[in-house]
Amino acid sequence: MFNFNTKKIVKLPLSNNESIEYQLIKKSKKTLSLKITENGLLVSAPFLMTEKKINQLVTSKIDWIKKKLALVEPQKNKLEIKDNATFHLLGKEIKITLFHGKNKIEWQTPKNLHIHFKELSNQKKLKKFFITWLKETALDYFSQRAYEISKSNSIPSNSILLSNAKTRWGTCNSKTEVRINWRLIQADSYVVDYVVCHEFAHLTHMNHSKNFWNLVGKLCPNYKLAENYLKNKGFSLYLID
Repeated sequence: MFNFNTKKIVKLPLSNNESIEYQLIKKSKKTLSLKITENGLLVSAPFLMTEKKINQLVTSKIDWIKKKLALVEPQKNKLEIKDNATFHLLGKEIKITLFHGKNKIEWQTPKNLHIHFKELSNQKKLKKFFITWLKETALDYFSQRAYEISKSNSIPSNSILLSNAKTRWGTCNSKTEVRINWRLIQADSYVVDYVVCHEFAHLTHMNHSKNFWNLVGKLCPNYKLAENYLKNKGFSLYLID
């Protein structure tokens, strides 16, 4: 199948001598959609929609766009693995200390992580080593919480898989496979619980109907608090990679 999608960067002048840049993708669709990514604003529009009309629609949503882009700004400062660098694990700040030696990662205290690595000057390899450890830690924790949640709510236990998605925190499919975004290991524990419960609810209701949300509320009474966390802090979880 041929792909006739077109892409371009548009600079849109605003009032007060301001302007905003966005990536415009024209494709076969009926309506315009806006999406904030770690790289900025992405606008998808129908082939026949004029750029003037697109800019009018973007301008009408400018307050929302600015608010969301402000959340993306920290993405320019990705985590570098170095002495005294910090990251978050289940909402708690953890300090990193580096040592030259055989590759291993171990806890010194609950808030201090020691990373031993043969090639400390190779940030790419060091980062990959750290991320591998973090993913293993995430899978262990997600699996434990999924088991506990399923047991306490009489839900059939499902094996948890990791997701590397850029736009979703969790997914499930008709095979009852549940995947959780590994970056969630940085968030508070109640946020992880919400995403697990959200996907478990989909095993019964493969939609977002009233019955689905009623079940989510039963499994995770404070789910709206978790949703607000992801809405306002979700982008910051991508600082890790």
